[in-house]
Amino acid sequence: MKKVTFLFVALFLLSLTTQAQDSCKVCKPYKWEVGIPLGVNQYFGDMHCSKPYASANSIMIGAFVRRHINDYFALRAQLLFGRLAGNDLDQPDGRWNYRRLKFESPLTELSLLGEFYPLKERRYTCDGTFRKTLSPYLFGGIGSAFTNPTVVAQNAALQNDDPRKYVIARLFDQDQANLKKASLILPFGVGLKFNAAERFTIGAEVGYRYAFSDYLDGTKISTTALGTGTAFEPNGKSYNDGYLVANLLGSYRFGDKDGDKDGIVDRCDACISEKGLRKFQGCPDTDGDGIPDKDDACPTQAGPMALKGCPDTDGDGIADKDDECPTQVGTVALKGCPDRDKDGVADKDDACPDVAGVKALKGCPDTDGDGIADKDDACPNEAGPASLNGCPDTDGDGIADKDDACPTIKGAASAKGCPDRDKDGVADAQDKCPDLAGLASNDGCPEGYVNGQLVPKGYKTASGCEISQSELDELTFAAQGIEFYSGTNKLKPASYKKLDRVCSLLQRCPDSILHISAFNDGSSSATNLRSAKLRACAIYAYFLKKKCISKARMTYEGQGDEDPSTDYTTPDGKKSTTRVQFQLR
Repeated sequence: MKKVTFLFVALFLLSLTTQAQDSCKVCKPYKWEVGIPLGVNQYFGDMHCSKPYASANSIMIGAFVRRHINDYFALRAQLLFGRLAGNDLDQPDGRWNYRRLKFESPLTELSLLGEFYPLKERRYTCDGTFRKTLSPYLFGGIGSAFTNPTVVAQNAALQNDDPRKYVIARLFDQDQANLKKASLILPFGVGLKFNAAERFTIGAEVGYRYAFSDYLDGTKISTTALGTGTAFEPNGKSYNDGYLVANLLGSYRFGDKDGDKDGIVDRCDACISEKGLRKFQGCPDTDGDGIPDKDDACPTQAGPMALKGCPDTDGDGIADKDDECPTQVGTVALKGCPDRDKDGVADKDDACPDVAGVKALKGCPDTDGDGIADKDDACPNEAGPASLNGCPDTDGDGIADKDDACPTIKGAASAKGCPDRDKDGVADAQDKCPDLAGLASNDGCPEGYVNGQLVPKGYKTASGCEISQSELDELTFAAQGIEFYSGTNKLKPASYKKLDRVCSLLQRCPDSILHISAFNDGSSSATNLRSAKLRACAIYAYFLKKKCISKARMTYEGQGDEDPSTDYTTPDGKKSTTRVQFQLR
């Protein structure tokens, strides 16, 4: 008894240890089972038990229903049919040959059993895959044994003077009067179940049925009631009967619906309407990458678990669907694209992929920090505006210092950044006619000037009308002969003839343009300049009166005698109070 108790305690502790170590939670379908037990029994009681294989001890067969509560416990309702038998004459030492009783009885057993699986009924791995396993178990419970024994007294061998003969007869009569056909039993034992398939199990078990009755065999006549020696004890103690049952069991599991017919019952199926795989709780894995479609961000393309089932062609740890450069190893920060120069600009967007630069300039460097990439900066080491390709402009004239001949003085682009009053493209410092637009090849002077001095020559108008040098000389001579009354702008009569000659020349070349300049004696004061301009206007008015030239073809101005291009400052030139100059253009 102590050994049995120790075994139960050891198995219980083992179950607790196993439970603590096995933390995976797996849905286990088909909690119900129906099955058939098939085996033999062995009677234990007042009569000698028949041999297990004796015909009197027929095989036992029945049916059972099992309900699994959890991995450790199950309940089983069971119904068994068989026979019990015993015979005094089968006692090997002949001790009961004097009594010569035998019995046979049909046996019906109805029981409710509790099963304890100390090692768990591990039908599934942690990923839900079925596995064939052996599951040992202990069982015990309560039940009823229904018997109807037939007891036969064989030819008695006791002598008539043997008092036991009369005791046997009396007790036999009492047993028949007190016979109980239903007995409370306590079944217990051990078993081993093999999960052969998801729905089918086979197993074997051995158990004992302890009956709370001494009438399974139909009699209470025992050794202690009759005595074994010379001393006769008619009131001796009796013992309850029992029987041993050894069965083979086969069962079928049931009780759960499988709507999508994928072999995973609906209550364990995470994808109840789709055929799937057991290891994914009934969910499909279309691309076969080991990640169920419901958890796969790319269900039709195989990929690693780390990327939720999406492929990574370049192996940079970024899924192709999120990788802007799926065939090139790159960084997460640049969405999977490489960055050779490590400047934070992906090579595909980097105009200078091998030289570290700034993002604002598409990855190109800007040494002088002027916002213009060195590759586009004409002055990469000097800050300058974009309008000058990154070059500085010290004088602010819009001409880069490197191209400015006068970098500290505002000038014109036509003169390479130097001042150019007449805007002829020749800097004032090199222009011999700074106030007359001229030719660079002629030191900034117009044609007809040599070393800054006007050289008289013939003239041809735009229409091709030619004015000879002699006519120009005559024009100059006429201009020199024009006189005004002193201190006024009134022409002297002697001047009319000369003006008329100029008028006739102007009429011959109608597209010629005449510029009248009057130079007054003295400095370029406001008074002298006004007086000179009035005298030039008097000549202008005379030509209009004569109708030899239109207003559109004439201009006039008054100047002081400080004009360096004249000789009026000489003593001979001061004979008159004024000087007039005609210039055809």
